[in-house]
Amino acid sequence: MLGVHALVHLREGNFAALNDFTGLVNAFNETIGHFDLDNLYDPQVHQFEPQGLTGIVLLAESHISIHTWPERGEAAIDVFTCGERNSKAIAEYFCKTIDSQCVCVVEVVDR
Repeated sequence: MLGVHALVHLREGNFAALNDFTGLVNAFNETIGHFDLDNLYDPQVHQFEPQGLTGIVLLAESHISIHTWPERGEAAIDVFTCGERNSKAIAEYFCKTIDSQCVCVVEVVDR
């Protein structure tokens, strides 16, 4: 097995949380710190107009990425890790760090 891929559908999210550039950067950094992940670069986030964010952080363990649709209260989150990391736990933590009231549906795929 190469690693574990956690695919998340965040639903019922708060518009402001899913459109908060600084909040998303902070969510990446909080997740990196909480799980002692080794980021290769600072998180990269792009703000779309009139709303929406896309972001990624490259990890020595692989990556965390997100695309948000604040107007729908939804986001797609992708966490891939190799080694002994728990992709599902990382994905759930990242999801709840963005919006603690959201619903996160996680699918885990071994690669």
